[in-house]
Amino acid sequence: MTSLNPVMTVGEQIAESVMLHEHVSKAQAEERAREMLEMVGIPGARATEYPHQFSGGMKQRVVIAIALSCNPKCLLADEPTTALDVTIQAQVLEMMNELKTNLGTSLVMITHDLGVVAAICDTVAVVYAGKIVEYGTLEEVFNQTMHPYTEGLFNSLPKINSKGEKLQPIPGLMPDPTKLPQGCAFEPRCKYATEACRTKQQVSRQVSPTHTVLCCAYDDPEFMLDKRKEVKDTDAR
Repeated sequence: MTSLNPVMTVGEQIAESVMLHEHVSKAQAEERAREMLEMVGIPGARATEYPHQFSGGMKQRVVIAIALSCNPKCLLADEPTTALDVTIQAQVLEMMNELKTNLGTSLVMITHDLGVVAAICDTVAVVYAGKIVEYGTLEEVFNQTMHPYTEGLFNSLPKINSKGEKLQPIPGLMPDPTKLPQGCAFEPRCKYATEACRTKQQVSRQVSPTHTVLCCAYDDPEFMLDKRKEVKDTDAR
């Protein structure tokens, strides 16, 4: 929302990217800018207006139009719905999903919002201290959670069927990235931690053809997260 130049029209800002990368005339770039605005749900006639004349959600659409203006193979979206209210957030996510499908563009979403992940992602990589600690399809990571950090993320969310219960935050703080521990970076905050976690180099374990987890606790074939135990007990009933 603050990345747009306040003294340039939105059309000029989209056209600038097109002219730089596509090497077309100014008239062609301006026409492309109007087409891109239409594509993200803004009337092309508004290309002559300035950022302050647009709402937060529409500014976000303009930025997405700039990002897509040169037909990228991959769109990197870093917290694209931050500072938007829930209704506008849903509209932006729906639009990005449609554009991803219509343009055949791959989308890499960086976000802390698990609801956004559930709405738009096919595969998920959970990152902690610079390393992917769990990777899999959306269904695997959400329904067959393997890493203690991933479990902590889900436990810290409010549950609609558990009114009145306190949230379960992950204790402690993120480690200093310049002074990571010898073993698992999550060990100081992990309730499952053992001596091996403190000293052993972590190796990614292949759980299924599409699911991996970076956790030495699974050296014990009987090990299971509390979250998995709850799911197992529910299935048994």
